[in-house]
Amino acid sequence: MRPERSKAHDPAQQSESETMKQRPIPAGYISTAVLYFGMLIWWQWEELNGSGQPQEAALFGIGLSVVYLLYLLACFMVEMPESLKTVPVVGRYGKMLGWLALIGVGTWYARPEAWGGYDPAVGFIFVGVYILGFGAAATITCFLYEGDKSSRLYALHRFVDVYPAIEKPDHHVRFRDKITTTFLVLCIYFAMTNVLLFGLSGQALDLFSGFRSIMAGASGSIMHLGIGPIVTGSIIMQLFAGAKIIRLDLTNSEDKAMYQGVQKLLVLIMIPIESIPQTYGFLDPAEFLIDAYGLGWANAVIVAQLFAGSYLVFLLDELVSKWGIGSGISLFIAAGVAQSTFVGSLSWLPTTTGVPYSMQNPPAGTLPMIFYMFREATNQQMVSTNGFETILLTHVNPVAALFSS
Repeated sequence: MRPERSKAHDPAQQSESETMKQRPIPAGYISTAVLYFGMLIWWQWEELNGSGQPQEAALFGIGLSVVYLLYLLACFMVEMPESLKTVPVVGRYGKMLGWLALIGVGTWYARPEAWGGYDPAVGFIFVGVYILGFGAAATITCFLYEGDKSSRLYALHRFVDVYPAIEKPDHHVRFRDKITTTFLVLCIYFAMTNVLLFGLSGQALDLFSGFRSIMAGASGSIMHLGIGPIVTGSIIMQLFAGAKIIRLDLTNSEDKAMYQGVQKLLVLIMIPIESIPQTYGFLDPAEFLIDAYGLGWANAVIVAQLFAGSYLVFLLDELVSKWGIGSGISLFIAAGVAQSTFVGSLSWLPTTTGVPYSMQNPPAGTLPMIFYMFREATNQQMVSTNGFETILLTHVNPVAALFSS
């Protein structure tokens, strides 16, 4: 009898494994690099064709972007040498320290003019070089991936493995501990909604203030963005997974871990993408901050606070999901809506602060406003001054919204 052919030498299986092997896509990483550097050159085109310090800053930024991109590619694709892994600090935080050093170089160059720097370059260096460069490096790394995994996202495993995250409990979490964790997270959330942004102008305009409670945000605070970046990153990943753009099987534990890790990376990118347009569009910095540090650094201070608040929300969401009850996103939405309903229903403060109560300036809360209207106005005044319209339509009525929902 002929011996049974080993599965390891089965030609059909070998051909199948060869077809599953990922290979680099030159068109992908070349086009990404051309698009990234082309955008930087287009951004600084006038400065490059000029002279003096603006031209020097543009050349410095583009040169820094080359070094920054190459360093990130090395961090994503190359393991730390074995001889350095045993060094206490360098072995674990070496790549991060190098990244912080590059951030420090650009920060020092674009420091405020009062400190001897060139602050008009702060936007180009932080947004164009650092933020967009990080996204370009991650994209190029995926196009350069060569391996037998089903998805190119596995090229980012070195970043996903070292990304700070809340550890899962290795034991059964008692219900009392879950309640305690959820309560503490809620207290931190409500405290953050009352921490106002430092250096924000009093004339700052929020066009989306009516939607802040739905997104678990609070206008003018470090919780201004709420869960917006988390939800946006999650939706993008779900669309990519549903369209099979990223070939990850979410029923597989390894693929699911990679999916969640890349989603965290996407949230990190979405936070500045959402905070920068709002800062430069609506959240104007105060004059004292502009006079002291310049407009670029004044905006950077506000963006940094929004980033810190959104990242804390992201960690709190992960903490509730692993150690608390339910989902952190759902908890924050419910807390924001409950707070808006409570304050909007019972607040006795006037609609316009600093102005006495009147028919045109009743209490802001729905119930105090109704009592004030019926107590102070006659039936004729209620009709002639549109009192019923004021009660039912003019102000946002959280009680009506609560019952209707």
